[in-house]
Amino acid sequence: MITVERVTRTFETPTGDFTAVRDVSFRVAAGRFVSLVGPSGCGKTTLLGMIAGLVPVSEGRIVLGDRVVAAGVPPDIGYLFQRDALLPWKTALQNVALPLTIRGRPGAETRSRASEWLRRVGLAGFEGYYPYQLSGGMRKRVSLATTLIYGPSVLLMDEPFSALDVQTRNLMENELLELWADTRNTVLFITHDLEEAIALSDEVVVLTSAPGRVKASYPIPLPRPRNVVEIRFHAEFTRLYEQIWKDLRDEVQQSYARATRL
Repeated sequence: MITVERVTRTFETPTGDFTAVRDVSFRVAAGRFVSLVGPSGCGKTTLLGMIAGLVPVSEGRIVLGDRVVAAGVPPDIGYLFQRDALLPWKTALQNVALPLTIRGRPGAETRSRASEWLRRVGLAGFEGYYPYQLSGGMRKRVSLATTLIYGPSVLLMDEPFSALDVQTRNLMENELLELWADTRNTVLFITHDLEEAIALSDEVVVLTSAPGRVKASYPIPLPRPRNVVEIRFHAEFTRLYEQIWKDLRDEVQQSYARATRL
């Protein structure tokens, strides 16, 4: 579903060209959940932006299904940002309904489906609440419902739970897995948290320090369905963590050493 072929992205800066990612190649099969991990500044968000059509590719190409990604956002992409992107002057129901409203769907259908998605993310009864009246976890649930309501085939997630406390984060991770089990979107998930990546994913791709390149890719053969807390006690989880961390640790150390020299 997602094919990234020898992709490079270079930005012009006042001090010269800066290459965020270089010669990156990987594939995500339809219905798979794949996570990208790497040190800060290695170009993970840039890669997501290129796949979403928000950032132009300098070299290489990206293909979604059988269509090459060019300028503009493909219609079957869902993008969940680090911070919720809810409209503060609209209620939870109105925010969730917005993608269907923009697509010109009838009002009754839009409200009915928005109510159903709020129920699916555990927010039945909060339809009339505004974002400022909701907790961080509740706002993230509204954002997730807003992204999933129009049925995107590809879901891009950029550290969506990083701002949440540990308990809320674990709840949201489990809810995401439950929803994904029903929808089977193709998911590309960015995280700094290796435990999160292993607990959620079918495969973990490790990127090098900047400019980001693919260093290694690891299949995650842990059984599903999973509870993200309980799966951490699985012996195979520990083995995978130790194996992947050896690759990731070197890149984190290089990134930190480079940052301290600046």
